[in-house]
Amino acid sequence: MADLCEQEGIDFVLGHALYMKAIHGVKTKNDRIDSLKIARLLRGGNFPVAYVYPPEMRATRDLMRRRNHFERKRAELISHIQNTSMQYNLKPLDTISRPYHRREKDIVGHFSDLVVQLIVETDLQLINHYDPIIKNLDKQILALVKGHDPMSLLLLSSTSVKVNRCCI
Repeated sequence: MADLCEQEGIDFVLGHALYMKAIHGVKTKNDRIDSLKIARLLRGGNFPVAYVYPPEMRATRDLMRRRNHFERKRAELISHIQNTSMQYNLKPLDTISRPYHRREKDIVGHFSDLVVQLIVETDLQLINHYDPIIKNLDKQILALVKGHDPMSLLLLSSTSVKVNRCCI
């Protein structure tokens, strides 16, 4: 919609969905009441504006979202292993988020029940499968971002933010 409005020379303002939802109102809601509130917010300069991604950067943004999805799934698996250890009143495991901290024999051997060992082993296999995928996506996204806006990346890199973890 934003692209079409821009092509036709129509002024377009995209409202931030989360903040628009936070705008309280009366119990009855309809388009007439909502449009009046939005018009007043625009006129007063209080309209919560969202960033409209340029079309050439949208695929990269979607790739970053997908990477975050994989990262969350991996974190769920790590949490599941830690929670399983607590569930069976075992000594807490050391950090297992990094591959060099994970010794599969030590982690699986931490549990005495064979079924629980199978569960944990399955979680570790999935974690080990996600690691190279996420690492590869990190490299690809960083290369894409360098092509989109190298100056912003340079500014971001000069701060204390870790760029290699795709915090952009």
